[in-house]
This record gives sequence, C-alpha cells and structure tokens, in this order.
Amino acid sequence: IRERECLEAAKSIIRPVSLYNAEVPSVIARKVSFADAFGLDLVSVKEFDTWDVPISSFSEHCEEDVPTIEEYFFSSAFTVPSTKEELMHNVHTQKVALESIEFIPGVTSMKGIIRVLNVCFEKLVYVRMTLDAWSSYYDILAEYIPGSSDGETDQFSFKILLVPPYQKEGAKIEFCIRYETSLGTFWSNNKGLNYTLLCHKKSILDTRTQSFGMLQLDILVCKSFWPFKRLPLWSFVKVSGKYLISFF
Repeated sequence: IRERECLEAAKSIIRPVSLYNAEVPSVIARKVSFADAFGLDLVSVKEFDTWDVPISSFSEHCEEDVPTIEEYFFSSAFTVPSTKEELMHNVHTQKVALESIEFIPGVTSMKGIIRVLNVCFEKLVYVRMTLDAWSSYYDILAEYIPGSSDGETDQFSFKILLVPPYQKEGAKIEFCIRYETSLGTFWSNNKGLNYTLLCHKKSILDTRTQSFGMLQLDILVCKSFWPFKRLPLWSFVKVSGKYLISFF
C-alpha cells in the first residue's frame, strides 16, 4: 500500500509535455518560375548590323595602354659601285673595294661583300669600325667566300650588327676596309670619307587584325574597355548576312 501511494504521488508530479505546445519554426515558401512559362525566351541574343560602340569611347580607354614596339633599322650614307666596270676599276686602283651591301629587315644588321685583287695566296681582310668617331674601334675579320675566286679576284663577306645599348636613334657607325697581304696593306675608305651607317627608330603600333568574311576588325591590345573590364575573347559568327558578337 505504501509503494502504491508513492507511485501515485510521482505520477501527479511528472506530467508529459504535449508536442502540440512546442514552438514550430516558421517556414518561408519559395517558388521558382522560368521565363518560358510566361512565353519569354530563355536565351537573349543581340544582333549587330554595324559596330554601334562609339569609337571615341574605345580609343579614350585604350590609347594610353596600347603597347608600342620599338624597331630600329640602318640607312647608308654611301653608295657601292653600280656597274661591274666601276667595281673592277676600284679593285685595280685600291686592290680592295666594297662590292655590295644588304640590310636585314627588322634588325640593325648589314651584310657586305668585299672584292680584293688576288696579289698573293695568303691574305687577310678586316673591317675596322667605330661608334665614337674613332676614339676607339673594332676589327672584324671578313670570311673568304668559297668558290668566289675567278683567278684575278677573291670575295670576302662580313656582317655588322648593332645591339643595345648602342642601338638607339641617331647612332652612327663608321667603317673602312683593310686588306693585308705579303706585298703590303691596302685600304678602302670611301675616298677618305669612310663608310657610314645611321641608326633610326621606327615605332610600330601593336595591332592584331582578324578577318571574318567581309568584316575586318583591327583589335587594339588594351587592359580595360568600358563598360567591360576584361574582354579575353571576342567571338563573331555570321548568320544570314548579319554578325553576332559574344563576350566570354
């Protein structure tokens, strides 16, 4: 009887909590709708009949960032013999003569051919050049051209290359030719004026030209372009006589 009274007392103290009394977190319902459900297109494509971005807006933002390529080239302040008769006259008179020159496009480099009178078997030909009006000079050994001998004369070749820091606008190279033989040393120096090369700078705008059918675009390399911060790829597709442009 005592135990039953204790159990009934405990049941009166411990009462179950109803789940209906607990707070239930609120749930916000969300609904997703697609454009095609309302009769709209899922993809938006714009057609460009002409380039409708103002050129001024393009150039204003790209002008300062367009890189330039500095290219240097040579010009000569002398002439070489224009006829075979003139060349042979110089060879017989001086024993050595500058026969021809060739400029290599895109670089400050010149190739030359020297013709000498075959006065002996052993011979050396040098090109003596200066960059500071003969305060100092360098001797370049010319190379014999195999098979060039006609019995009376021989040919030698040489190359002059101007590199930085000497490669700059207004730089001047003067040179003359020295022919060493067992009979003596002979010179060719453009009638005492020396042979002179002048260095010039040519600035070239770095452009990339792409052609798509009848459409040709010159795309300037720039870091930014309004309103797009980056345009890593431009894609053009011709559809029914019109061009579609996409930015990726």
